Amino acid sequence: MEEKDRQAAGTPGEPTQHDDAENGVRTRAGQIVQELARVTKPLPPAVDHRVSNQVATAALRDRIASLITALGDTTHPLHQRAIEDLVTIGPAAVPQLCEALNPQRPWLTTYRAAEALGRIGDGRAAGPLLDALRSPNNNVRWSAIRALATVGDARALLELRRVARTDQGKTSWGESVGGVAQSVLDQMQGRNVLLRGADLIKTAVACVAMLVALILAWTFVTALRDELRTIGQAEVNVERAPIVRTALPTIPQPTAALPANLAAQPTIQISPTAPLQPNAPSVAPDAITATVIAGGNVRALPTRAANNVIGGVSEGDEVIVLATTNDQQWYRIALGARHAAGSRINTPTQTGWVARSLLSPISGQVPVENTLPTPLPTAPAAPTPEPPLAPPTLTPSP
Repeated sequence: MEEKDRQAAGTPGEPTQHDDAENGVRTRAGQIVQELARVTKPLPPAVDHRVSNQVATAALRDRIASLITALGDTTHPLHQRAIEDLVTIGPAAVPQLCEALNPQRPWLTTYRAAEALGRIGDGRAAGPLLDALRSPNNNVRWSAIRALATVGDARALLELRRVARTDQGKTSWGESVGGVAQSVLDQMQGRNVLLRGADLIKTAVACVAMLVALILAWTFVTALRDELRTIGQAEVNVERAPIVRTALPTIPQPTAALPANLAAQPTIQISPTAPLQPNAPSVAPDAITATVIAGGNVRALPTRAANNVIGGVSEGDEVIVLATTNDQQWYRIALGARHAAGSRINTPTQTGWVARSLLSPISGQVPVENTLPTPLPTAPAAPTPEPPLAPPTLTPSP
């Protein structure tokens, strides 16, 4: 009974089972918090890149300034390698090297700064190097001239001519300033000649390419035009075409009057776009053919008389050349296998005469035909014999 009372009262110094459970919970929670604190590390502070770039730029500027100082100080530990380090830095060192060309600097600093600029080859140094050509020190002018061989521009040619012509100074080791200026001038002029030659070659190549393009374009346009002309025209198989024998027409006498129906024949107007005849005659393989280059009239005789028109031809017609006049100004033709529907020759033989100007050039030997022969004398007509008289009829007398 006393034991129970003591446990209920909770005598100090003697933990109960309930206290042991609470202490265990607190111990495990503390271990968890300590483990989280050990695993979780604080984040580093944010880095400002602008500040870092500024710091890096300032450090580089200080290094370049230190190297430029070492250019003219023979006791500086970086004196021997200062030019190599500046060339390694490159274009970033050009502004401070241009400032080092100031005539207020020691001549050795300016001399070696010009050498470094020449090895870097940045065009921004051309102006300060031209100003250095007027330095009172011969060595500085000599170094600036050599640097201009690399970075010089058109202005340098004029200044180098002046120096080569007027500068009589010599370097401390005895080399002529005007002589080196002339050498650099010749080198730059030769390089400019090569550049100009290259430009001329490029221009010539461009011109040739343009001419080739024009020729190809003209060839394409010509082929397209020929294709458009042949649209709708019937193709002719010349190898299988039968030989057509055209009878020669009877040539009228020059003094004979033309028939009334021929004299009343009107002038035929030919449409250049008339459709082709579907049943056109074929062309013999040995026939001499030509192409009508301008539409016109077909005439019965090789003359331009108003009552002499017997038909017409259209541009692009194929015609068979049968004969020509003595002066080859007229050709007797027949319509070929390919001709327009409006082209016709209204004669029994379907032949007629056209002017030479209507036809394309004719290749081959065309027979000459005398279209106006001298009329032959006609024999007088024989007299018609009179019928004999009938004998008288005798009537017997009674």
